[in-house]
Amino acid sequence: MAKKPVIRVALDLETTGLHPEQDTIIEIAAVKFQGTEVLDTFETFVSPGRSIPYRVQRLTSITPEHLIGAPLFSALAKKLQLFLSDFPIVGHSIPFDAAFLRQRGLARANPLIDTFEMATVLLPSLASYNLGNVAESLGLHVPADRHRAMVDTVLAMDVFLALHQRLQEVDLDLLNELANLDAPRNWPLLHFFRTELRERQERDGVTGRLARGSLGERFASQLGMDPRVLSFAVGQPTASHAAVPMSVTAPPHVEQRAEPGAETSENAASSSPVVVLSPPVVAVLPAGYSEARSAVYGAFQQRDPLMLEIATGGNDYTPALLPALEWVAGRPERADDTSPSTDEQRRLVIACASQQSARKLIDSMLPRLQGHIKSDLSVAYLAERGGYLCTHRWFGAALRRTSGELSAEQARGLAKLSLWMQQTQTGERSELTLLQQEAAAWERINSGYERVPSSNQRFGTSYERCTYRRKGYCFVSLAEDRVRAAQIVVTTHAGLFDDLSSAHSLLSAIDRRVILDADLLEDENIRWGSAEFEQHYLFHLLNTIGAELSDGRYQGLLALAAPSLRENGPGGLSLTPTIPKAELDTRLVRWFQTLRQARSSVERLFISFQSLLEEFAQQGNRDKNRSENGQRRGHERVDQSLRLSNTVRHLSVWQETEDAWKQTAQRLQAVIDLAHEAENSILTRQQQQRRRMELGSGEDTSVASELVIAAHQLREQLKLGTQALSMSNGNMVYWLRMPFMSPQNQHGPRRSADAPHSPMPTEPSPVLYAQVVQASLELKRLLLDKPAATIFAGTALSVDNSFAFSGARLGNESLPVHSLVTDHHEQTLLYLPDDVPEPNSPQYQRHLDETLISVATALEGQTVALFTSHAALRSTYSAIKPMLEARDVMVLGQGIDGSPRQLWQIFRSQERVVILGTGSFWESIDDVPCLPACLFISRLPMPVLNDPPLAARADLYSDQLHQLTVPIAALRLRRVLNRLAWGENKRNAVVIFDRRLLTKEYGPTILHSLPRSSVRQGAASLLPDTILDWLTATGSWS
Repeated sequence: MAKKPVIRVALDLETTGLHPEQDTIIEIAAVKFQGTEVLDTFETFVSPGRSIPYRVQRLTSITPEHLIGAPLFSALAKKLQLFLSDFPIVGHSIPFDAAFLRQRGLARANPLIDTFEMATVLLPSLASYNLGNVAESLGLHVPADRHRAMVDTVLAMDVFLALHQRLQEVDLDLLNELANLDAPRNWPLLHFFRTELRERQERDGVTGRLARGSLGERFASQLGMDPRVLSFAVGQPTASHAAVPMSVTAPPHVEQRAEPGAETSENAASSSPVVVLSPPVVAVLPAGYSEARSAVYGAFQQRDPLMLEIATGGNDYTPALLPALEWVAGRPERADDTSPSTDEQRRLVIACASQQSARKLIDSMLPRLQGHIKSDLSVAYLAERGGYLCTHRWFGAALRRTSGELSAEQARGLAKLSLWMQQTQTGERSELTLLQQEAAAWERINSGYERVPSSNQRFGTSYERCTYRRKGYCFVSLAEDRVRAAQIVVTTHAGLFDDLSSAHSLLSAIDRRVILDADLLEDENIRWGSAEFEQHYLFHLLNTIGAELSDGRYQGLLALAAPSLRENGPGGLSLTPTIPKAELDTRLVRWFQTLRQARSSVERLFISFQSLLEEFAQQGNRDKNRSENGQRRGHERVDQSLRLSNTVRHLSVWQETEDAWKQTAQRLQAVIDLAHEAENSILTRQQQQRRRMELGSGEDTSVASELVIAAHQLREQLKLGTQALSMSNGNMVYWLRMPFMSPQNQHGPRRSADAPHSPMPTEPSPVLYAQVVQASLELKRLLLDKPAATIFAGTALSVDNSFAFSGARLGNESLPVHSLVTDHHEQTLLYLPDDVPEPNSPQYQRHLDETLISVATALEGQTVALFTSHAALRSTYSAIKPMLEARDVMVLGQGIDGSPRQLWQIFRSQERVVILGTGSFWESIDDVPCLPACLFISRLPMPVLNDPPLAARADLYSDQLHQLTVPIAALRLRRVLNRLAWGENKRNAVVIFDRRLLTKEYGPTILHSLPRSSVRQGAASLLPDTILDWLTATGSWS
């Protein structure tokens, strides 16, 4: 007789806020279910004993009228507890709801099953994991009007059942791995996975499992690799014929076919094909397209670079891409051109600003454009360095414990990777949606280090030695095969830099390129070349190699490989993550002592960095508000920066810092040397085993590879520290700053209370940052020094009709140019208030707030206001929120009420909403779901030149204001208007609340940098009526 399913309770609460200690519950909904059968329901409003915040009323549709006569929580707590009993509680982000109940004495022992956690693991590629998105991805019906708790409760139950069904389809071996992750016991999914494993074992038994250590170990020895790879998608003989570079599932109208010229390897999987895109779609071409097409064709034929400005609204780069595709397809420039096509192999590289843009290009834009020209050009994607999963690391030592217990987020990331690893055919990082805290899991198994050479030349690189590559299971090698065979290669800006700077470049031979969002190329190159010298990271690297724990045991790669490193040791790897001192020989003891000395030196160095910051602050008289209650010195100066320059050498603690660095550098080098010695010992022993025909599973060689990686990363840190402290690289700027500490991280790194740990910093310490000063030098070297047709396509490249500033940023201010710009005088009203104070005036903030309130009231929301700092945003938020809420308009602040994505979702789904944004609202290239009727610019987006990297760049200019600050502001303003005002064709208004446009000599420069709009200047009090008149009128006011 089949065992009955477990009884569970789905639950959702509506609350007055996010804090269980100070906020209250206003609605409870629960459903008791057994399998798919609903056993009982519980639903009630709850009297909060206080007013309901306006935002909660808007988002939940629960008004004070609903709560008239509702019971207090204390009156229904006993009934709710009886309903919940000790059943597992299911919900989306259920720890939030459970915290409210547990604060009130309920559900303290009930197991929690979080459908958010389940979805992030079982649906690894979703862009968003809110309940509605998860339900839609599972094919479930999502009610259009989701406001009440019971609707979300039922939906969470349905989501759980669908996800649970997916988990049932996971093979027993993988489920066993998930249930035995080295995760903290308070991770909700760990208990769930273990329960599922027990139930599955009772139902199915364990017969048929490939047991490691017996038959599986012998099989691994014969293969030279882990046999589990044979069951993965990449291990299937026909898997490659369904591979799609940028997506787990093929987009509509995608036809896949193998390229006959593709390279092959031992396994059929290595002949992974490129993708051929050919849907029957017609592209809409803007006015002026034919001239842009001729410019692109001319550049391609002459192998010349070209700056192509395309400001037609949004991020539609058809005028750059379509002629490039036509050229690759061998189409003549003119329809009457009958000259024969050349025999040259035509190939193209397209570089996008982000992985999301590249995905959209491959899945949507290229199919549409290929359909327009009826071509079937093959397309492949090349990820940036570290953008592929390394199969060798996955099955090697990277997932073994080397530096302490995983955090819950890392465990979730590894669980997600475990399921995705079986499904992926490309191994691309871009297939995954890894939340910020999960990224550490990816860093354990990513590629990017496979060509780092061994310390002993005879052992080459892990790429050369890798059995997975030779057998056709290496994602990097498969991607390289696809790129070599493709006519069009899509990558990111960073991916292009990675490849062109590599000795193994795949793209340098392709001399036709289209770089999209080229106005962001300099910023991306600066990010690409930036680095950080950070205490926590150094400790992590040292602990990964080896550390002595507080209980006297040892862990790390050296401990893991101790059986192979000990003289006369048995070989192989340790069966436990930590080992006692008795298992160390003299050499290993000496190595662990060297590591301990290196950690001590690193700690001393960062104490000296702290002293530098403190003395610098004292000299600047910036510590007037230092607390007198014993607070740690320097804590209140987390935002201060100290640029390392010759003036810093005059600080009294500089000599102490130099001495600390000399000692640290020597000891880090000693650690690098011992890591190489250990790696050489392991590989030598493994080579001897091969001579004796003892193949082994390869796990010990994976430890050698991890030692090479750790040593390489330490060497990079050593190089960075040496250059920074000597200030020897004139094109780099270095500075010290305390890291930003979010409230939840202000108590130091999380540690498990029941496990011993290696030394890690428990207090925030300064970080040494490094950044390129002139990116143009590197861009010129990579993109312009060799003859090539590189089209730099961007939405904001000209300042007052001159391309010189953008050209200089790219490496040549005399580049050929072409501009395709759409006028917006019939779409957009540009209003310039002429009676308001300038931004730095005392009354400016009051006028800004009052004007924004009047505009948002008149438009009933429909407004997005942009600020140049979070402080300015918060000031306006506090001032206008109560006033607008009293007028039934909801105010949402970035970083206060959610992320930009969340705010845009609410803006699209709700009426009468105002968004206040900053930061990424200016620079993002992501699509916006719904554009505002009014875009309100609080002040010109001029860069602040006291930030060390910007200050270093400003030093290169004789007239910083006109040569740097004003051009950057003009291009930022133009870019954000192209995205948020002109991304659609609907009529709108733009307000620039900065009178400097009218009073300063640089005002016309900025205004002339914008495409033509209907411009009005006048009193701020006339703004609401003027905007309403414009929105209801037609035609131009020019």
